[in-house]
Amino acid sequence: MEIEQRLGLYQVFLKLYEYHRGLLDEILQLEKTGHKTFSSRTIRFVTGIIQSQRPCLMTNLVEGKTQTLFQPQGIWTIGRDRQLAISIPDPHLSRHHAAIYYLSNKGYYLVDFKSTNGTYVNGEPVHGHISLKDGDCIRLSTLAFYFFLCNDTQKLNPASPEIIAKLKASKASSSVEASPSSKRKAPDEDLELPAKVKVSEGDYHKGTSKFLQELSKLEELSGEPALPKLNSHQRAEILDRFFSRQIPNP
Repeated sequence: MEIEQRLGLYQVFLKLYEYHRGLLDEILQLEKTGHKTFSSRTIRFVTGIIQSQRPCLMTNLVEGKTQTLFQPQGIWTIGRDRQLAISIPDPHLSRHHAAIYYLSNKGYYLVDFKSTNGTYVNGEPVHGHISLKDGDCIRLSTLAFYFFLCNDTQKLNPASPEIIAKLKASKASSSVEASPSSKRKAPDEDLELPAKVKVSEGDYHKGTSKFLQELSKLEELSGEPALPKLNSHQRAEILDRFFSRQIPNP
């Protein structure tokens, strides 16, 4: 790749690094997963449930842990305030941003508390109150999640003897495969990879130093510094990440 092309890509990375580093981390992570684009991505959700005529919410918005939240008045507040039912330390959220509440025989609703950065349902801004439907996409500022509605409970029949037998056979098979004596090496487990794909961390740093030297020359010629807001340590860090993603992992 020519130095000008590298510089162009590098500047795109810098913008992401400065203004949206979280997005850059996600892009680099997706790069590692190949075609499994969503394999490392957690789907955030809120589910409205009625249990024994008591409304509750099930959600993983708080620290990524799925939990069921009962509230005596059927009101679940969302925002930065630590005292709220769903407290999320996101600087883009208002202290009291919004709330989900339940009305008997009517369903779940969402209300925006005149938040600074807004509340949206399926891309449309919310002004006041709005009824929630199964599958709605909700966004509070930059926090996006799906709302699911569970108001139908079914009691299923007991599993048949045939299914029970298959389950027992599967458990027995798993136990045998997990025993140390049954483990076998993959055919190519002991094979060494070609030397050309064995890249050490030192090689990344060498590439960084060389590119920084070339970049300094371009800055001198253009008279405009390409890195106005990053110090040398930050420049080296982002370049290491830039070069590492272009070299196959060993």
